[in-house]
Amino acid sequence: MTTTNADRPVLILDFDGTVCVGDAPVWAYAEAVITAILSGDDAGTRHAAIDEQIRSRLGGFLDGAPGSPEYLDGYAAVADLAADHATSEQLQAAYQASRQALATGTLTVSTPPGLAAFLHTIGPGVERVLVTNAPPSGIAETLSALGLRNAIDRIITSAGKPAGWSDLLPDLIGARPASHVMAVGDIWGNDLAAPHAAGCATALIDRFGHHAGPANLTARTFEELYPGIHAWAADPDGFVAAHPARVDAIPSPQH
Repeated sequence: MTTTNADRPVLILDFDGTVCVGDAPVWAYAEAVITAILSGDDAGTRHAAIDEQIRSRLGGFLDGAPGSPEYLDGYAAVADLAADHATSEQLQAAYQASRQALATGTLTVSTPPGLAAFLHTIGPGVERVLVTNAPPSGIAETLSALGLRNAIDRIITSAGKPAGWSDLLPDLIGARPASHVMAVGDIWGNDLAAPHAAGCATALIDRFGHHAGPANLTARTFEELYPGIHAWAADPDGFVAAHPARVDAIPSPQH
């Protein structure tokens, strides 16, 4: 019996924090925001406060320092920390500058260990779809640089998650059972909430142990999820029955 694309399970992958890891893009965003803020006439008097509020607190958040606020991710942390100093236009321009730096290969990023081999292993039987809110500029180039371009079957950029799922999920699920679609991401509200509500399987990368919502699989790193995703790909219905979605208690990192 031949399996068509419409019959294959679909693995939905987020980009930042999921297949592309490393905090360099977030720091590039932060530095661009700081530069914009300090370009004003009172830059000198504000420098120390800005340095403490953004650089130091962002560093603490990214390092998982105890007591750090539970931001969605590093980008959200920068935007919140700079909210009293930067305009929305400055934040957007800084974000675009960080994405351009990523596109040109000037930022150091990587993939989770063994990701390319993992995606190639499940590839013949599973459609691998990248769904990201990032703009299209540089995504394909970054995937190529990371050795992942041939491990992804389809790329959807500027997805507008979470609201954008309302248009995306019907196409991604198609005629297959919703459990034959699995979403993998590091921000539950953006990446997994809507797929979970639609009946899809979900795998959460909970780097900071926020326990934001239920998932069929949860771990601090993507590579810890590989065995479970393999099990889902081999038998989606059996996997979902054996792994009901729940909020896992992941031990806090040691400091």
